[in-house]
Amino acid sequence: MANKKSNEDNQSNPVSELDSLRNIVFGAAKSEIEQRISALEQQTLDSFKKMELLIEKNAKSLHASMQDGFNQLEDKLALADQGQEQKSAELNAYADKISSELEMAETSSKQETDELHKRIDTEVNELTIKFNHQLEEALAKLTQVSSELNSTKTDRKTLAKLLATVASNLETGDEE
Repeated sequence: MANKKSNEDNQSNPVSELDSLRNIVFGAAKSEIEQRISALEQQTLDSFKKMELLIEKNAKSLHASMQDGFNQLEDKLALADQGQEQKSAELNAYADKISSELEMAETSSKQETDELHKRIDTEVNELTIKFNHQLEEALAKLTQVSSELNSTKTDRKTLAKLLATVASNLETGDEE
């Protein structure tokens, strides 16, 4: 066993001797390089952390800006919808008003037309009665004159004048 222990010492000794030699030759440079590597590693980690924080901050800022933009768009859409609904309601109200006015105008026009027809019918009836009355008077006068002519034997010229006067009276509506 002692043999094994000395064998292990010999094997560990050469390694430790080699480390000792390396440490003597390269010790200061190795320590400096290890410190530089450690410092660079720390700087890199710090830079990564700063970049992570900056990216996270920018992402939050971008998200907030996007959310604000979406909110503004939603507000504008809501206002546009409200304006559209208001315009639609106004148009519907205007259409209802026009429809109502058209119905009233149609009713009024029909009423006026009916009244005008009644008035025309009344005037036509009055004129018919008046002209029938005048015709009867003219016929009566004609009969009277004819009988007078037959009884008095008046000449034809006087009869023609009388008939012309009666015809003229019939056209103008005047009475003798």
